[in-house]
Amino acid sequence: MAANEEYAPSKELVNVVVRSSERLEGAASLLKTLEDKAEGEQITPAELAAIRCIVETCASDLDVVLEQA
Repeated sequence: MAANEEYAPSKELVNVVVRSSERLEGAASLLKTLEDKAEGEQITPAELAAIRCIVETCASDLDVVLEQA
């Protein structure tokens, strides 16, 4: 991305960044819940997979949009 006064990110880029940020905040919240759960219960592979899926989706979305920028 260009670093000058004339550069304005596309609406799509802004939307993907905002959406990814919100999803990552959700993933962080889920991780906190799992940390609390781990003190007394076992964490399931499905719970970890859900968080991995969120992070991978965000990374993929950001990669696609940044390649187009």
